[in-house]
Amino acid sequence: MRAKILAWFPASPGRLALLHPVQLLMLAAVIAGSPAEAAVGPTVRELIEFTRIIQPVRLDDDTLQTQISPDGEQAFIVTRKADVASDTNRFEILLLDLSPEHLAASRAKEPASLLTIEARHDEDDANPALRDVRWVGNRTLVFRARMNDEPFQVYRLDVLTRRVTQLTHAPLGLVAFDVASDLSRVVYVAPVPNPAMQPGARSLVVGTHSFWSVHFGQHSFRTQQRRYQYFVAEAGARAAVRPLGDSFAESSGGFPRASISPDGRWLILPRYEPGRQVAWGQQYPQIAEATRKYGPSVALDPLGYYSRPMSYVSRRMVAYRLEDGKEMAVVDAPDDSLQDNQLRTDRVWQEGGRSIVIAGTYLPRSGSKGPNEGDMGPASHIIEFWPDSGQWKPIALLVHRLKEAYPVAGMPGAFIALDGELRRRFERDADGTWRELADDLAASAAGPSPGAWRLRVEQALNLPPDIVAQGPAGTTVRLTRLNPQYSASWGTMRAYSWKDVQGRAWDGGLMVPSDFVPHKRYALVIQPYGFSAARFYRDGANTYDGFTSGFAGRAFLRENILVLALPWRATTGAPTDEAGARVAFYDGVRSAIDALVAEGWVDRERVGIMGWSATGERVLNLLTFSDTPIRAASLLDGDANTLYSMTITYAVMDGIQARKERANEGGPFGESRERWIRNDPSLYTDCIRSALRIETYGPEVHNNWDIYALLRRQYRPVEMIMMPGGAHALARPSERMISLQGNVDWYRFWLLGEKRSVPLIPTETDASLKAQYARWDEMAALKKAVDLEPRCRRSTGS
Repeated sequence: MRAKILAWFPASPGRLALLHPVQLLMLAAVIAGSPAEAAVGPTVRELIEFTRIIQPVRLDDDTLQTQISPDGEQAFIVTRKADVASDTNRFEILLLDLSPEHLAASRAKEPASLLTIEARHDEDDANPALRDVRWVGNRTLVFRARMNDEPFQVYRLDVLTRRVTQLTHAPLGLVAFDVASDLSRVVYVAPVPNPAMQPGARSLVVGTHSFWSVHFGQHSFRTQQRRYQYFVAEAGARAAVRPLGDSFAESSGGFPRASISPDGRWLILPRYEPGRQVAWGQQYPQIAEATRKYGPSVALDPLGYYSRPMSYVSRRMVAYRLEDGKEMAVVDAPDDSLQDNQLRTDRVWQEGGRSIVIAGTYLPRSGSKGPNEGDMGPASHIIEFWPDSGQWKPIALLVHRLKEAYPVAGMPGAFIALDGELRRRFERDADGTWRELADDLAASAAGPSPGAWRLRVEQALNLPPDIVAQGPAGTTVRLTRLNPQYSASWGTMRAYSWKDVQGRAWDGGLMVPSDFVPHKRYALVIQPYGFSAARFYRDGANTYDGFTSGFAGRAFLRENILVLALPWRATTGAPTDEAGARVAFYDGVRSAIDALVAEGWVDRERVGIMGWSATGERVLNLLTFSDTPIRAASLLDGDANTLYSMTITYAVMDGIQARKERANEGGPFGESRERWIRNDPSLYTDCIRSALRIETYGPEVHNNWDIYALLRRQYRPVEMIMMPGGAHALARPSERMISLQGNVDWYRFWLLGEKRSVPLIPTETDASLKAQYARWDEMAALKKAVDLEPRCRRSTGS
């Protein structure tokens, strides 16, 4: 057995020196048969109570550099840790010591806790109670937070005294902000009430309101079709808050970032321009493409009769002079932001506010090149803008779309632009012009000066993220140890590749317990929402930390259930159309099962699959339109290409409407009706043979109620769990316990025939746990009858 398990580690003994200490511990446990081998994996509670780094949000080294103080002596990170017993999430700002003399002597201080927030009403993992921390000088941090579970406000924190001062008093809270360098003024984006039925009214014209905003949204801002506005306030003042411009509708990708000059004189803000989107699309090919894919309402529904632009709305930058509120255009052209990066950093102030670098904006097209127009090109530009004169000059043409632009820590007059996957660095020369460095990676690795230390996020598939400082000659000093409880007993994740019947390559990950026996046939749960070979894998998909709803990951290992992380699409030959991608998903899942069965590791009769969000739709279609051997499945707040979803759940969102019609090869009317009928899974629920668990979160009307009701009508094994207080990515410890532990129970019951006997979930009792298994025993009897039925007749949808 020892020789077989060694295959999971580097084959050459000479490579052992390359392993991280945690990997060496895992290997030693396997070889020596130590007590660590007997442990079989973490509990769900241990997963939930894992300490996570939430800023930098993407756990990337580039953003981490922006969290270094201007003098380079210290840095911060933000962490999040759940406590199941109290049902709270604890957020903490940790200060890291970067003193060169301490790092050189490997004597870095333990991280100091600057601020702790205990949040009981923290329902959305994507919107934590402490966000957007940043430096103002070397002694002050500013951030937005929900202190005492109140609405978001902006605060300042004195790093030396730990004193916290509230800077805003927005009645409904705020979603984005910026401050002047002297902290005298704050500009922020805040929601404004928008009930479908106005106070005193007895009826309303529904128009393009959503189903849930009409039925549930009169008094709940969460369910209204939200609108926002810019405001300027004197720091700490409760009065004299000044609105700027008109309110604007929410874009489904988030909120715009506010930007005030360091001297407090100017604001640079994005303004949404749906009325110009069609015309801009005729001038800028990328705007036309984004409109076609994500914002079709302006073209398909120009009257706004059925929908309004929401999924993607074009925008442009405008400047406001705070002395008198005067507004002027920066450039009369849109920027290249899409619906998923509204909060990107794309503005970098220069010389205290004298000018600003704006990245990712197109240039005006007047038909003849003017003095400011430069090289038009097909993509957007980086420009420098001087608000006092209204002049601007191009700096560089982008190759792709802008992801981020941010200053280089400790180097005034230098910034980095993430141009798609390209990382480009610019520095200002003595004559005021900008120069792009030819070797950005070498320059950035060296940092602001030769021999300087650079912060880095250290992580791997089986190594939790921590912060290290890397110095001259590769010297590394570890600055944090956030999860000392993590050990070899948590199992091993490794890259795993296979090919489907069409010859397409799939690159995912396979997770096995620490006592893995290679030729024992295990049960398997497939978690499809992408896979990164470079990031730690804990529970939810590891392409981004926080996709945790239902995906119990390493907790399945404790039950001797293997986990396959399925990539979003094949590495080679992946179809780009909706229908083709759906069929390719079937092929990828089936071929993965075939490969693992052929390895001798998986029992074909004990396979389950989970789908969250967009992969919920793919899993629903897999269960309906393929004969892949899936005994049990979960749909976790999943999408769906059903008539119910099209007309009720997402009726207001134009981009999703169009995507559902592409998925079903046309709309449910006219000449495409038959194609819709062929592809709508709600019309073939008699084909679903898997035991199905459906989870749905939040107060609105959700997908898959039709699937649930129709399966119940046919006496098929199905259960729906509703969490009215939850968000799409669950965050409350109690709700995460319900979801993760509930799914561990579900697959343990259906794949292994085992039951849990001890209450673990908050509010759970012996009686409620017995009732759970009484329901499931009844479902098991129903499933036996379903399994005896002949296969249904259906189209494959291909």
